[in-house]
Amino acid sequence: MIITKEFLDNAGRRSALARKALVQAGDQHRNEALKKFLLSVGSCEITMNDLEVLGLRAYEKKYCFMAEPLIYALLDAETFKRCKRFDDIIDLQAAYARNGVIGILARSAVNV
Repeated sequence: MIITKEFLDNAGRRSALARKALVQAGDQHRNEALKKFLLSVGSCEITMNDLEVLGLRAYEKKYCFMAEPLIYALLDAETFKRCKRFDDIIDLQAAYARNGVIGILARSAVNV
C-alpha cells in the first residue's frame, strides 16, 4: 500500500486507519528483507515428505510481521546440493505456498 501525504492529511495522522496503513507498509519492507535474506544464505525446495524420509527436523519461527509462522528445515551441504535451489523470490514464494516448508543451508555446512 502506498501511503501518500494526502491520505494521511485526510484520514488524520493519528487515526486508526492511518496507523494500520503505516504498519502494513513497514511489514512489506520486512517481508521483502526476509525473502532476500533467505535467498542470500541459501534456500531450497523440500516437501514435508522429504522431512520424514531424510529424518530432518522442522522448525517454526513466528515473526510479528507475518500472519503465519515460517516453517523450515536446516540442511547439511550434501542434502542441500540434491535439492532445487531458489534463484529468485517468486520461486521461493511459490514453493513455500505449495509445500509449506523450505530448506535452508545450515550455517555449519561447508560452502556449496
